[in-house]
Amino acid sequence: MIFCSLLGGFCVILWGLVGSQIISKNDIFSQKDSFVFMRVILISLLWAFGEVFISQTSFFWIGIGESLIPGDLYLAGLARLIGSPGVCFIVIFIGFWIFLVFERWKRKLNFNKVFFVGILSIFCLHLIGGYLIQPDKVRNSLYPIAIWQTNIPTREKLFQNNQKTTNQILFEQNKALSRDAQLLVVPEGTLKTNFYFQEPSKINTLIGGFRKEKNGIRNSLLAYKEGDKFYSNFVDKYRLVPLGEKIPIIFRKFLNLSSLGGIEPGNKKRYFEWENSPPFAAIICYEITDGLKIKNAVQYGSKFILAIANLDPYPSRIFNQYLSLVRMRSIENNIDTVVASNTGPSGLIRNDGRIDQLMESNKEDNEVVYTNLFNKKTFYTRYGIWPLIITFIFLSIYINFFEDIK
Repeated sequence: MIFCSLLGGFCVILWGLVGSQIISKNDIFSQKDSFVFMRVILISLLWAFGEVFISQTSFFWIGIGESLIPGDLYLAGLARLIGSPGVCFIVIFIGFWIFLVFERWKRKLNFNKVFFVGILSIFCLHLIGGYLIQPDKVRNSLYPIAIWQTNIPTREKLFQNNQKTTNQILFEQNKALSRDAQLLVVPEGTLKTNFYFQEPSKINTLIGGFRKEKNGIRNSLLAYKEGDKFYSNFVDKYRLVPLGEKIPIIFRKFLNLSSLGGIEPGNKKRYFEWENSPPFAAIICYEITDGLKIKNAVQYGSKFILAIANLDPYPSRIFNQYLSLVRMRSIENNIDTVVASNTGPSGLIRNDGRIDQLMESNKEDNEVVYTNLFNKKTFYTRYGIWPLIITFIFLSIYINFFEDIK
């Protein structure tokens, strides 16, 4: 925690130092608005790119773009075009606009034009975002998925045995079948290693658990076909918690700080194709922060996002932040997300970021959600952050080579 805080502080200081080289405080009040705003665009984009870069590592949780949800869903709707990094850029730019208006008012300088243009721009951005995430009038291609919210705290999983878990899962499978579900989903970390059904699986089931490979343990999503006792497919967690799951190799013989036990990362590809379900983007715990890999999985053909997690014993604030991240991923890619966590949140988030169904937290439950299977790719899904990168490059060239000539 201390290390992450120090790293975050260092990133803010570095960003501030770079920003001060792009534009000084004196320039803000002595130069033309076009001069100022072009440079502020560069600074804001730098922060957005910084979030994208850090989200590819294990030292990132929630960004500025995702933090808009649930407070301002309409502005977050712009993620359909520019993704969470683009929304982050807009939020920082708006923050500078507020600062500029306030400082000009305080210094008794003219601020009317900047104020009214800013208000109009923010209004238009909300109109565009709201239009982009209009709720679907028709949801035709519905796929029933049962979610078992186990409500098994992490500390109790240490005392679970495979025999007891088998009986519980078979019982939940019967529930899912009685409600005509085609798939059962169980949260992260439910199964210990070497698990197998003593009776054949009664329904196609996706379960978060652990498996051994090359003398290492992987935290995985395990796929069990109807009629099978062993998993037939899997996807491993690739993004591990620093010093919790991911341990420097020189310390691995002496330390195992993870309460779950998985310390080996898997393949980073999130597209999961299994003959017994539609293809989907498989997300384990806080891999939900990595919007680029989810975008790639959706671009490749995923019909929905499946996010399994183990969020006990974290505070409710973490639950809400996880839900905000899930909703942003749905908005960015115009795709439904099924969430299965041991103590919550669990349920269905629609493609427009709105909550379709959510189970009560810290309570065992088994509910069927109806996922809309479609893959109508958004501008962001197709092009990612390339429009932002191109904007940054052209603006940098203009400022450095053509502005002085003009």
